[in-house]
Amino acid sequence: MFDFSNILEFLSNNTEWINWAAFILVFLESLIIVGLFTPATLIVPGIGALAASVGIGPIEIFLYATLGMICGDSISYLIGKLIGNKVIGWFPEDQRPYVERARIFIKKYGILSVALGRFVGPLRCLVPLTAGTLGMNSKIFFPVEILSAPAWTAVYVLTGYFLGVVFVEYFTYFLLAFVFVVSIYVYFKDPMKLRK
Repeated sequence: MFDFSNILEFLSNNTEWINWAAFILVFLESLIIVGLFTPATLIVPGIGALAASVGIGPIEIFLYATLGMICGDSISYLIGKLIGNKVIGWFPEDQRPYVERARIFIKKYGILSVALGRFVGPLRCLVPLTAGTLGMNSKIFFPVEILSAPAWTAVYVLTGYFLGVVFVEYFTYFLLAFVFVVSIYVYFKDPMKLRK
């Protein structure tokens, strides 16, 4: 697992890697299986704040992160399209229920699932793969993917970028509060109807 403080310390001493770190972390977050174990959502806002502190422009860091997401999602989709349901065997046993939840999610929301899925925890890296295994047309998947990826990166990268040091200093508290509120809402409302 990544150590948040070590990554930020490395990047503060090697500022030429900040843009590429955003790309790589978001790329890994978007890949099948790897994304389940990559806490990019915890690190990317801090990288955004660090980019602001060293004078990297918001559009520059935003573009790197967006390209990382598009590349990761596209590879996951293509793997699903080429390999099909056999890819489910690659997942650890305890992660396989998430694949089924991704299927339910896609069948319920159709093309909107590509845009919405990135905001739903563990489904983020599974929706593109599952869209591929379900045979979603690439002429539908790629335009929706390319148009919706900037929304996620704007929320995570630019929030950190514009709130800067204040965001990084209080990020853990903000994250805990956010996770608590969302968890309570999801538990009682189950908006995606993911519980059986």
